[in-house]
Amino acid sequence: MNVIYHHINLFVRVLLAVCTIKACLSYSLVLRRNKELQNSSSFKFSYLWVLVLFSVAQNGVVSANVGLRLHEPDSVVNQLTALKTAQDTAEITVDLPSHSFVRRQETSYYLPQKNPIPVATFTQASAMIKGMDGFIVSDKAEHKIYLFSSDGKLHNEAGGHGPGVQSFHTPSDIASNNGLKIYVADKENGRIQILDHQLHYLSSLDIARANVDYAMGLDSFSATRSWKPEKICLLDSGHLQVWDAQAKGIHRFNSKGDYLGFSALSEAIGRINFLYCKADFIELYSAKSQKIARMSINGLWLGSYDFTQDRVFESKIYLTTYAGRWDELEEDYGTWVNSIIEESRLWILFEQALFSLDVIQKQDNE
Repeated sequence: MNVIYHHINLFVRVLLAVCTIKACLSYSLVLRRNKELQNSSSFKFSYLWVLVLFSVAQNGVVSANVGLRLHEPDSVVNQLTALKTAQDTAEITVDLPSHSFVRRQETSYYLPQKNPIPVATFTQASAMIKGMDGFIVSDKAEHKIYLFSSDGKLHNEAGGHGPGVQSFHTPSDIASNNGLKIYVADKENGRIQILDHQLHYLSSLDIARANVDYAMGLDSFSATRSWKPEKICLLDSGHLQVWDAQAKGIHRFNSKGDYLGFSALSEAIGRINFLYCKADFIELYSAKSQKIARMSINGLWLGSYDFTQDRVFESKIYLTTYAGRWDELEEDYGTWVNSIIEESRLWILFEQALFSLDVIQKQDNE
């Protein structure tokens, strides 16, 4: 049907063009015979009619063209409708099908940003805590610690690769109770560095310097006295709990830095991803085995149980407008590391980026 209509339309256009040329020639002869005719009202009307005919012949049948726009393919109409209601960020282009009589054109829509803009980017962020002056982030690939103010500006940084004071070798975790002292698990240097709230060096903890008898639970370290502190957390009492990735157990220090002992993990549950200090026990989570091991604050192992960590829920991203874009964020910025809520802001850290997002709703338990 479209082919037949096309031929009819073409025939009408050609016919109108021939009529236009014929009309022009006729009026040209009249003008030569009577020059006064061009000033008459009848001539002006005729001349205007010629222009209309010429315009129609050039652009096609107006009514037919309008009718075509009303009968565009449904797919094109759906595309245009979807563009007006789309929520993803993009500059979207629509190209009409080649068989349509409508002139091909491109329409661009500039929509809201697809994903949030990072406050900062990292090579491999490993931890984040709330300090006195903002948020503190460790980057174990760059061997540095960063302090960001509450408005997202970089306030200070410390570290760099090396074994010296305030240098780091793969800082894998950080912890603090009140923000006055910042404990850093300097994993490959085999020590815990203690910094003040502005990231200045105060002291360090090392089991080789502990004033205790190493036979009391440290038999495996009697020869080398080496360790790899990977995860740390603080009890309310100020006692520091340190997961040793080399010996597969927990070292304990009191608030003064005195060594309190070591408790080996009673079963193999895989690599430890998180260490949590609760009111009266410690929990270690392994993403690989999807298990949580539990230990009392005195070092008594209480067994383990199966547990699948819901990172989307624990990240609290569901409180923001980006709740449905978790897969995109992890694909673009790596594994989720930690999240902290401060008033109406959610600070969420992935391995390669830190975000500060508006909280759009709050629940009673948050």
